[in-house]
Amino acid sequence: MKKWLVRLLILAACVYLGIIALFLANRHDLIYPFRAFPAQPVDLPGVKPVYLPATDAAPELEIWVKAPRGDKPVIVYFMGYAGNLALNITRLKEFVLNGYGLAAMTYRGGGGRPGNPTEQGLKSDARRMLAARRDLPGFDLPNDRLVFYGTSLGSGLATAMAAEVEGEAALILETPFTRLCDAAEAAYPLLPACLAMWDEHYASVDIIATIDAPLLILHGTADVTVPHRLGQALFDAAQEPKRFISYPGGRHNDLRLFGAGQDAIAFLEGL
Repeated sequence: MKKWLVRLLILAACVYLGIIALFLANRHDLIYPFRAFPAQPVDLPGVKPVYLPATDAAPELEIWVKAPRGDKPVIVYFMGYAGNLALNITRLKEFVLNGYGLAAMTYRGGGGRPGNPTEQGLKSDARRMLAARRDLPGFDLPNDRLVFYGTSLGSGLATAMAAEVEGEAALILETPFTRLCDAAEAAYPLLPACLAMWDEHYASVDIIATIDAPLLILHGTADVTVPHRLGQALFDAAQEPKRFISYPGGRHNDLRLFGAGQDAIAFLEGL
């Protein structure tokens, strides 16, 4: 009886280790399930793609850009972990039709862009985009005309850029996490995600207290991809001024049905 129990425990341990190995081998595909085919800024009046040339260290970078109307700010937008910018047209259209400027980069490895997506690579691309502002039409504005907006995975990029830029107008985070591995552990509770994801951190909770710009967080209570409690914990770690809007029954990708778009615009209008 004891031999069978030992064999069963050994078998269970082997299966568990095999699952961990499979997670390690495929973790980048799980983090970055981008659509490979290109997207176009259709139904976005005035938005045009511009391209920063490739360098020895980075591939060519595509950015959708539009100048703001009057003295409104530019929304520096970072999309979520899936698809391409075409899946974000609804959000982007809200900004454009309300007169806000736009700067949204296509992630390397998705949207027909070359390169291998990693946290280090995407943050490097975001810095390149911000550094090239003077060469991008309508984006040559002071920091206090920039609003960083990040959705899901993009919340990690938006928070990182807001922490590096001084005097930005605001930071808006939709369905954000504290750390990427915290969201992964919620999705895969039996896996040591924070050990396995040793090179993909997006640790927003460690830096958000350094940001003194107005903060808005939007999160649904029924979000199973990034649990509501992670957005709340990130909010708790931030300094004032800040606002957290919960959407009862809201999930990860449907907050527009609950009025999140109008709430984001109202927040921007109140800056």
